[in-house]
Amino acid sequence: MSDELHRLDLGDKPEKVSVPSGWDYLSDGGFIRCAFSTAKKVRMGMSANTGKRDVQVLWFVEQVAPEKFEARRLNPHNVPAGEPEFIPMHKLVNEFTPQIVYYEEDVLPAMLALEDKLDQGDDLRQEGKLYSAEMEYGDALKMDERNVRALFGLGLIFAGRKEVDRTRGLLGELINVKAAFVGKNQHLFNEFGIALRKVGLFDEAVAYYSRALEYTDDDENLYYNLARSHYENDSWEGCIESLLVSNKLNPDLAVSCALFELIVGLANDEKRLARYGKSPVPPEVADLARKVLSMQTPRTTLDEAPIVPSEIGRARYGGESPSVDDLFGDWKGEKGN
Repeated sequence: MSDELHRLDLGDKPEKVSVPSGWDYLSDGGFIRCAFSTAKKVRMGMSANTGKRDVQVLWFVEQVAPEKFEARRLNPHNVPAGEPEFIPMHKLVNEFTPQIVYYEEDVLPAMLALEDKLDQGDDLRQEGKLYSAEMEYGDALKMDERNVRALFGLGLIFAGRKEVDRTRGLLGELINVKAAFVGKNQHLFNEFGIALRKVGLFDEAVAYYSRALEYTDDDENLYYNLARSHYENDSWEGCIESLLVSNKLNPDLAVSCALFELIVGLANDEKRLARYGKSPVPPEVADLARKVLSMQTPRTTLDEAPIVPSEIGRARYGGESPSVDDLFGDWKGEKGN
């Protein structure tokens, strides 16, 4: 790896820092990836006997960008657990001590064993061997009690078996794990949102997607998924508001257009409302949907509209429409937001 790898953020004018001698041994494909330790002062004793001593804290540190490192605590099972902390190079050099032997003899084997459990769980779940998959995910959670892949896997199993209470409880675990919503496991994220709707947990699906939008506000697919959850929950205002944002971010997203078409088709049509089991569409919601569709080329008829969720993650950005911006602004103004 390069001797001058990163900037040091020491003041107004960051400088370059040389990687300490021998640290190239810690690299994986040119990026640092190893176990480290830090010393933490801990108060010991009481009253006159009170004192402080250094306690070793163990970390797994992985370089995620040229100037960025992700540090996660290592738990008693020698695997990274909990939310990551992001640290600059100068802090890593000055405060963290490499633990190479510990990494090679304990951490790496434990991480590989955990990954193997997760892979087996995923494979068994996809093969329909749900009991065996549940056992593998359970073993993984014994090593890392908030492991995102294991929690998602169990959630999909519980939802698939229509175990509503267990699915709801699992969601309570997931919704408190930041890592579930940022950057990774996106296909599982989307599958679980679909599963929540299929077992009728519409409030929970709304909470799930709303939680994800705390970490990103420019993903048209997330807003579509939230709109679809509001639609299933008979919340027309929430549905149209989320759809307007989705359309603003990407006017070409076909599933959002299809849901606008469905809203228009259901308005003032008692037979269709009965067929879909929906409450009447408020006139202002139907009017907004019509206005959006009038700006776009029709894609499908109502009965052909594929009301299915899109894959989670970034779709191609389609540009903003001033007219849709105006509609969204008017809607927010009317609602007093």
